[in-house]
Amino acid sequence: MIAEVLADEVAASRVPRAGAPTVADILATLPWWWQRRAVAAGLRAGWTDWRRTLPPPPLELGGSCIPWLLDATPEQFGDAYVRALNPDVRAAEGRHYTPPTLAEELWRMVLSAASRRMPALLVDPAAGAGSLLLPALRQMVKSSPDAEATLERVGQQVAGVDLDSIAVWLGNAFLAAELLPLWSSLEPRRRRDLPQLLHVGDGLDRVHDRPEAIVMNPPYGRVRLSNGDRERWSRSLYGHSNRYAMFLHAAIERVAPGGVVAAVLPTSFLGGAYYQRLREMIAEDAPLVALTFIESRTGVYSGDPLQETCLAVFQKAGEDRVVSCRRLHANGAFEISDVGKVAISRPFAAPWPIPRRLEHSRLVVGASRLRHRLADYGWSVSTGPLVWNRHKPQIGAWGSGRVPILWAADIGPDGVHRDPARDHQRWIRLRQRDEFMRLTEPAVVMQRTTAPEQQRRLVGAVLDDHALNDWGGAVVVENHVNVLRQASCEGPLDARLLAALLATPTLDALYRCLTGSVAVSAYELEALPLPPPNVLKRWVTLDETILSAAVARYYSG
Repeated sequence: MIAEVLADEVAASRVPRAGAPTVADILATLPWWWQRRAVAAGLRAGWTDWRRTLPPPPLELGGSCIPWLLDATPEQFGDAYVRALNPDVRAAEGRHYTPPTLAEELWRMVLSAASRRMPALLVDPAAGAGSLLLPALRQMVKSSPDAEATLERVGQQVAGVDLDSIAVWLGNAFLAAELLPLWSSLEPRRRRDLPQLLHVGDGLDRVHDRPEAIVMNPPYGRVRLSNGDRERWSRSLYGHSNRYAMFLHAAIERVAPGGVVAAVLPTSFLGGAYYQRLREMIAEDAPLVALTFIESRTGVYSGDPLQETCLAVFQKAGEDRVVSCRRLHANGAFEISDVGKVAISRPFAAPWPIPRRLEHSRLVVGASRLRHRLADYGWSVSTGPLVWNRHKPQIGAWGSGRVPILWAADIGPDGVHRDPARDHQRWIRLRQRDEFMRLTEPAVVMQRTTAPEQQRRLVGAVLDDHALNDWGGAVVVENHVNVLRQASCEGPLDARLLAALLATPTLDALYRCLTGSVAVSAYELEALPLPPPNVLKRWVTLDETILSAAVARYYSG
């Protein structure tokens, strides 16, 4: 299926699009690029012809040579290929190539976990054009004492697969080009065919080769599974399935005992509800040992995936569940700083509190001692029931019998108000079957979606009896709002104190350490560690400023 889509894409790309390079142009440039690399390595005459060392391309070469790519690095060439693909193809297959700095940092993390030893077998099950294998290959070439032996060993020690036959062909050229200096140093009669390290295949297939290291930047995105596939991934699957989680599951099964899996991943696996079984599997089979958060991704990926991402290393059959955390700032310049270490404790299915910054380390350690959660104080969290685009005919201006809608924009640090921008969609006419959406009791309401650059993740307010009366005694809450309700008014954590706690910088930072998403989910709110009743009783009467200081001292003490 993918080959057919790409064939159509290449055919369509022979029609120039606003001067941008097409896939056909990328393919047509590769032979010329290869010749330059071969000449630079010292090869002469017929030895510079790509057909002497590379297999035929999966599609007929066409298009025009792109001059500025002739001296490009393999990473730049691969990135140009991804950018030339139709955006719909990229999105459908979750295509995004890894920039060299991230690939090099991931390889450094592999070596650190492997005690600086080169793995006997290194595999990438989602290889694309091989960018994650380049740092390892370059190290092998640089440290080679014997060119002939190294060329033979590379073919046994490095491998990758991908479903994209064009990426595999390009990747084999890129990886082989790194070997040209060694190949050139041999007498012509001793030169054997350069190894083809990548192959067309499905990285999710069961393989029993037991590599010592697996590196990957798997495709991201939800996918529909058959009943048989759901059974295959049942140990790590909860609700929706995501490609990257399946690749991580397969890699953990495949890697040798004591081996490492290193991956570029969305941070959602650290806290999302859909990844609770995956977290259990990781903690039991291949504990997370190192994590580098990618703080800013501007210009890092082709297409810039929306998810927050990280570099993660797992060790098969490891017993130590202490994670070394770092932060990589990738906006313009790449800077790495240590964040600290944190232990992952039971229950493993729960969100893992992991510091994003050095100043969060004491906060996470302090929070890990706390055993109370919202449910222990009678609170539950749900999503606003109104999906507005399913009720468009019922929504509009005021009318007799209509109920006001509470939107996320109506919630701010100063309380609940009516955002004028929503006045044209302020009222809804409820049918009998919609009556369940009517909220008539006090609650704490919170914005459910936030932006990555937003200063606060937790933005909430109390919707008390007074506020409800101002709104006519009832509201309908839209589904970009979380609604926190208390079953009983007894206990120290009332609505005012809960809203005040959630408004503190401490709880906002702690929530960020629990989640890998900009969405504020009910699942992760319910996982927030809270103090015991005796502490909350002391905080009930404190004003906002004193409470904020008291919370900061308590959680970091």
